[in-house]
Amino acid sequence: MEVKVEIDPDLTAPSVVVRVPAQTATTAQLVAAIQAAIAPPQQLVVTQRGRRERIAVATILFCEATGHQVAIHTATQVVTTHVPLYQLAAELPATFVRASKSAVVNVQQIATLSKSLTGNLIQFQQSHKQLYVSRRYYSAVKHALERKE
Repeated sequence: MEVKVEIDPDLTAPSVVVRVPAQTATTAQLVAAIQAAIAPPQQLVVTQRGRRERIAVATILFCEATGHQVAIHTATQVVTTHVPLYQLAAELPATFVRASKSAVVNVQQIATLSKSLTGNLIQFQQSHKQLYVSRRYYSAVKHALERKE
């Protein structure tokens, strides 16, 4: 196998081109390996009270920092961890956007986003939980919802 790296000052984002001989069994394996490498994580592993727990990323509604802990909310449970919110947000896929200085929300789980004088409120699908969105991050959440639809 031969590997080449070309530096192109005209590119704005990295580009990968893979050239293989005519269709072989290894081509499908190579494509599957590349897709697995760039795919977002399916599960998030966090430590809570000395135990490592797996949480399916798709079930996470939002993550909220309170003091020196971060609470990870799903529809049925709340898991707390000492991992900082910024570090947790870096591990999550692009469907998670900042909703406030202390919260990151999963756009795919949002049922409604309402704007009022008293505050901007997110309500989640199949859950009674709600989250306030700060004015600073409201437009980012709104644009992320529009991209989802």
